[in-house]
Amino acid sequence: MTQTHTPIRLLITHREADEAVLVLARGLAQLPDFEVYLTREGISSPTEEEGVTLLPCPPITGKVNLSVIRLLRHYTKQYHFALTYSPGSSGLSNALMATLGLGTKNVAYRGTGARVRRTDPTYYLGILNPRVRHVVCETEHVEGYLRGFFPEDMLTVATKLFSLPWADKALAAPIAVEALRDKELRLSMVANNKGRPFKGLRTLLEAMVELNDHRVGLVLVGNYDDEDRAWIESTPVGADVAFVGETPEAMSYMARTDVYVLPSWRDASPRVVREAMSLSLPTIVSDIPGSRDLILPGQTGLLAPAQDAKALSEAIRWMLTHPEERRAMGRQGRERIARDFSPAAYTGLFARLFRSLSSS
Repeated sequence: MTQTHTPIRLLITHREADEAVLVLARGLAQLPDFEVYLTREGISSPTEEEGVTLLPCPPITGKVNLSVIRLLRHYTKQYHFALTYSPGSSGLSNALMATLGLGTKNVAYRGTGARVRRTDPTYYLGILNPRVRHVVCETEHVEGYLRGFFPEDMLTVATKLFSLPWADKALAAPIAVEALRDKELRLSMVANNKGRPFKGLRTLLEAMVELNDHRVGLVLVGNYDDEDRAWIESTPVGADVAFVGETPEAMSYMARTDVYVLPSWRDASPRVVREAMSLSLPTIVSDIPGSRDLILPGQTGLLAPAQDAKALSEAIRWMLTHPEERRAMGRQGRERIARDFSPAAYTGLFARLFRSLSSS
């Protein structure tokens, strides 16, 4: 007689699922031992999309949303979910309340090393709730911080995936900035800088002044403070910096440059660094948790101390004077994305984790 096994029924709750969550859901749904369900706003009845069952759900806008809790509880009883996975804190807190007394195991996600306070009761609605069975950490830095709150066997590091075809679209249609077309070395930075000095834009602009080499151009994509633009335009290298502004075609602008620079003072696990590596761009990033965890120093890029314009200018100069080595770094960066951040590897990690939790 053929023995049948009950599939692992997983509910993923979210406020707004990013592409990594969607790829994860679809990847797990292709495995024979998983049934995957995902909350979705704006639909009126359950529907299937690429193997994933989408369940209608109101917007998850707060940690205690009674209509969401009632609906998630109804779904949990109807579909008998073994696990929930919540990539956001609001989804987590509502899922914890919705599954109370039902035996469902809840998995949390933590993408930032920002301080968790035991004295703040709101944390017990989410990540510090004793019903959290496991926490997925975006980086080793986040995991290290959370070891002060959880035993090691309750923590797993799973840095978000990146799919090379996402970059291939930009590589097929790169966008050049005409004013910088003839530069020997074109740098790019993509960030929302306005009112956010920790992104390090001023440090990068100061590094351009320190370098003072008209062979180097800088393409800035995203918003910015007017004071920063006015300042750099008053310097001798003002014409070497192009402010593109906000655009959905950021990766296409990056694809027409030679080196990606991210001079943040603090960051979690910046997706833009993975984008740059997938475009075969060598990177210069600040030596801070999150950013430095994504690159292999000396192999896929260089590290520079945060808020050190002189050190950053020296790293840029190295890229200028070592063209063959920087191109090799770019190739190795793309290989690292394919090897270490692939959808298959990411899905496999979660599949192993969820199987272990469902059987324990």
